[in-house]
Amino acid sequence: MEIEIVRLKTPFPDLDHTYVYVVNSEIMIDGGFCNPQNAEKLEEFDVRRRIITHHHIDHVGLVFYSEKDVEIHKRELEFLEIYSKPEKFIEDYKKLFRMYGANENYAETLRVIAAMKLTKKAKVREITKDSHIIETPGHTAGHVSVLIDGCLFSGDFILSRTTPNVSFYPTYTCGVSDYLKSLEKCLKLNISEIFPAHEKRIKDPERRISRLIEHYSSRAVEVFDAVNSGHRTLEEIASKINWSIGNFRKFDDFNKFMALCETLAFLHYLKDTGKVREEKSDGKVVFTVC
Repeated sequence: MEIEIVRLKTPFPDLDHTYVYVVNSEIMIDGGFCNPQNAEKLEEFDVRRRIITHHHIDHVGLVFYSEKDVEIHKRELEFLEIYSKPEKFIEDYKKLFRMYGANENYAETLRVIAAMKLTKKAKVREITKDSHIIETPGHTAGHVSVLIDGCLFSGDFILSRTTPNVSFYPTYTCGVSDYLKSLEKCLKLNISEIFPAHEKRIKDPERRISRLIEHYSSRAVEVFDAVNSGHRTLEEIASKINWSIGNFRKFDDFNKFMALCETLAFLHYLKDTGKVREEKSDGKVVFTVC
């Protein structure tokens, strides 16, 4: 199997580049960060399929800067609207944060998308499922990975160092459950090596997957312990989590937004598994143990 690796820049300090993979000169996996320079580099490849693993801005450059055909999971199509209708998503998150008594202004971090003024150019269609396409939701609702000859091209689903953010959207609340199921599914596959969209290749897939399962299982316990200790509001609970990047109270608005969404994802997971429940207090939703 022939794998060409295209390293493309992003503006993010922690993940300052993303990898696009071209397999056997036939399949391109991911579309780079949204800018014309990245899309121009990718258009040099004459491939028969262009697969987008998920809708995040550092993976969908081809959608907005190329007229090529691209494929994406049907669950991701609705979230591509965040680029054409950012105000709707901002208001949805503001409403969500108000409901849980959190600072709604954290959702304003999404407004940078509106400033980019992105317009879809590619011919985007629902992904054609075959033996290579592995549905791996959790990081996003319709995230897919691609398995070819024992190599898993994992997008942001599995990274070598970072524990991927588990998404929470007003219309997608089961990210933690989906993510754990996706990891368990991949443990049963014959994977020899993992090629993520960021960081290093993973040559011991079983070990990395097992460590991720352990991490997210431990995070669920950590969130439960915060509720069990009497912390009831979303921001209080998020502030008690041992985040890898530091103290929640010192985060900028973007990282507070991400942390609150992931905390909500775990709280809903605990609610679905019968460990915590929601109740109203002073007009806002708070959490308590069952």
